Amino acid sequence: MVIDEAGNLVNVAPDGSDAIVLAEVVQGESLVVQPTWSPDGSRVAWVSLDATTGEPAATLVTTTARGAERTEASTTVAPFYLSWDPTSSRIAFLGSPQGDGIQLGVVDVEAGGTEATRLDGGDPFYLSWDPTGRELLVHVGFDRLERLSLDGSLVTVNSRPGSFRAPVWTADGTNFVYAAGRPTGQHLVVQDVARARADDLLSFSGSISFVVNPDGSRIAFQVLEGANDVQPLSVIDLATGDIEQVSSSFVPAFFWSPRGDRLLHLLPEEDAGQVWFRWAVWGGNETLTSLRFYPSQTFGRDYLPFFEQYAQSMSLWAPDGSAFAYAGINEAGEEGVWVQSVRPPGAPVRVMAGSFATWSPR
Repeated sequence: MVIDEAGNLVNVAPDGSDAIVLAEVVQGESLVVQPTWSPDGSRVAWVSLDATTGEPAATLVTTTARGAERTEASTTVAPFYLSWDPTSSRIAFLGSPQGDGIQLGVVDVEAGGTEATRLDGGDPFYLSWDPTGRELLVHVGFDRLERLSLDGSLVTVNSRPGSFRAPVWTADGTNFVYAAGRPTGQHLVVQDVARARADDLLSFSGSISFVVNPDGSRIAFQVLEGANDVQPLSVIDLATGDIEQVSSSFVPAFFWSPRGDRLLHLLPEEDAGQVWFRWAVWGGNETLTSLRFYPSQTFGRDYLPFFEQYAQSMSLWAPDGSAFAYAGINEAGEEGVWVQSVRPPGAPVRVMAGSFATWSPR
C-alpha cells in the first residue's frame, strides 16, 4: 500500500504493477493519511481529511484490497493513528481535539463501520489490542497502565509504570510486556495475564524502547539513559534470559520480521554535516546493511518517532520476510518507494514515486 507523489492511496504489487487507486485526493482540498492493512489482509483502512468546508472534516474509511465494500465513519477528531484488532473486525484510532490531549475511539467495521465511539482519553496515549479484540492494554499519561474494555471499563495492571511508550499484549494472549517502576529502580517486565504475576527481565535507568517479536519469544530493546548515554540495541530470549547485542549505536527504529527471526533496524550515519541512514537486518548470525538514504517526510515525521506503536499495527516487511519496503531519497537524489531484498541482498529497487509504503500481511 503506497501514498503516491500526488497523495493518492494506491494498492500496488511489489514490482509496481497492478496499481489500484483506492482514494484520489484533490490538491488543497483533501488528504489521505494513515493507510493500515487489516491483519488478515482483506481490508485497508485510512483517514480521509476534507478541508473544503473550512474546518477539516475527518472520515475513517475502509475497503477491500481492491476498493470494494466501502465503509465510512465520521470522527470528531482527525485520527493520526489507526490499529486494527487481531480479528480484523474493529479499528482503534487516536486523534487530538484542539487543546484537549488525545482521544481513543473505536469503529466496529464488522457491524457496518458507520459509527465512531469514544472510549478514553489522555496524553500521551499508547495501546495494544488483546487477541480477541474485546480489550486493549493502554498506557496513558505517566501513571496509567490499564486494561480497557470496549464498554469503557478499566482495570489497573500496574499503578507505577516505568519510562516507556507502547505496551504489548502478546499475540497468544498470555502476557503483558511493559516497564515498571519499583523502589529498586525500573524494570522491563513480563506479566502473566491470567495469574497477574510479573517477572522482571532486566533493570534499567532512563527510558526504554522495546518491540516484541510475533510469537512472543524474544524482545528487542534499547535503553536511553541520557542524550549521550545510549545502551546497545539488544535482544533478550524470554525462555533462556540470554541477551544478544545487535548494535552499539543509537537506533531510531527497529521492526521484527513476520517470522520473528530477523530484526530490521535503522542506523544513522553522519557524513560532512549530513545525517544519512542505513537499514540493517540482524538475523542472529549475520547483519546485512543497505545503501544510504534519507526517510521521506511522512515516514520520518509521522512513523519513525513512534515506531514501537506502529510495530503493532503495520509492517514494512514482505509476508515471507524476503524483502522490506520504505519511502525515502537515496544519495543520487532519487525519491520514492523502494523495495530492498534480503535474500539475496542487493541494491534497493525503486517501485514508484511516493511518500509512504506498508506491506500487506498476506
